[in-house]
Amino acid sequence: MKKIGIIIIVVATIFGFWMTQKYSPKMISSKDESTAELSEQTYWTCPMHPQIHQDHAGECPICHMKLVQVKVDPQDSDPTASEKKGSVQINSEQMTLLGVQRAEVEKMTLKMKIPISGRFISSTSVAFQIYESDLKYVKRGLVFKGVSHFSPDNEISGIITVVDSIVDPTSRTIRVVGSIKNGFSKIPSETSFRGDIIVELKDRISIPESSVLHTGAGDFVYIFVKDNELIPRKVSLGIKTEGFYDVLAGVQPGEIMSSGPNFLIDSESKIRAISMPTTDEMGGPEKSSVPSCPKGQHWDIPMSMCMPGKG
Repeated sequence: MKKIGIIIIVVATIFGFWMTQKYSPKMISSKDESTAELSEQTYWTCPMHPQIHQDHAGECPICHMKLVQVKVDPQDSDPTASEKKGSVQINSEQMTLLGVQRAEVEKMTLKMKIPISGRFISSTSVAFQIYESDLKYVKRGLVFKGVSHFSPDNEISGIITVVDSIVDPTSRTIRVVGSIKNGFSKIPSETSFRGDIIVELKDRISIPESSVLHTGAGDFVYIFVKDNELIPRKVSLGIKTEGFYDVLAGVQPGEIMSSGPNFLIDSESKIRAISMPTTDEMGGPEKSSVPSCPKGQHWDIPMSMCMPGKG
């Protein structure tokens, strides 16, 4: 019985050693893979050209500045966190220092001016041309104001009475006739006239001009999602009035956004190597239209060529 017990112990020892040798490489390999995954969370980029991504230290291929090391938050690779990609943390003191203010998206009546020039066809009527792109805003009854070269110190105002329906194929303009209601009398026919048509757009979603950041990828605003956190949001803009934009899509009344030097906020976001998300008008990811590059390179927009590193 003693011999049988010893044999069992020896066999068990040999079997255990064999199992260790068989599965240890896999465990080490798994550990190495984890280390590799961890190393992928760190890359080098240029403070001036954040589109440069490399897996090693060196110089920027564009400006030759020394690359800086960046550690990526693991949650950035989480698809559910895509909305917050590009977020910026900013406190009250930093907002004051940067000159950034809060502005609310609201519905309001926007007043736009359409520049016009023409001539008097009588002492009480003036004819002028408007571009076909402005036709959707112009209708009978709108007020216009301006001056005549015959008497430039006297303002003339009136209302539109006729809007033609035929576009001049050469100038792409449409003839409009206005009736003078107030102003200098006895103006000779064919005297020149210049002024503006005043158009009121009611109940339009509006944002201050200073809230919009114009980029090569589109127009963006920075929305406050918390007291001290902002995220970039792509917007579709309509007409621009005095100090405001008519917004067609992207924001809703009541949302709070930054107003002021947004380029400083955007610079902070890029320096921290957090790319601005590119979305379509429906809020989904926008498909890239840049050319493809060889493995290990990316398409550099400013240089319009393939450059080393990840884009």
